[in-house]
Amino acid sequence: IALQNEDTAEDAIVITALDAIPFCCHEDLLTMSHSQLVSVAAKLNDKLPNVLTISLDEDASFIRNSIEVIV
Repeated sequence: IALQNEDTAEDAIVITALDAIPFCCHEDLLTMSHSQLVSVAAKLNDKLPNVLTISLDEDASFIRNSIEVIV
């Protein structure tokens, strides 16, 4: 799977390829515990450019929303 994001500062499109899909769907994210959301965010962070990384020190709602913005 690949994620596409726009980098307006560089006027570029960033494509991030993932080795595996870390979750199934929005509903899957809603049922995940904080530790599961941190695991998903960490997997995304391993591949994302630094500017798009998700803070792992936040509460579940923040992490869930950050994941949804990225994907």
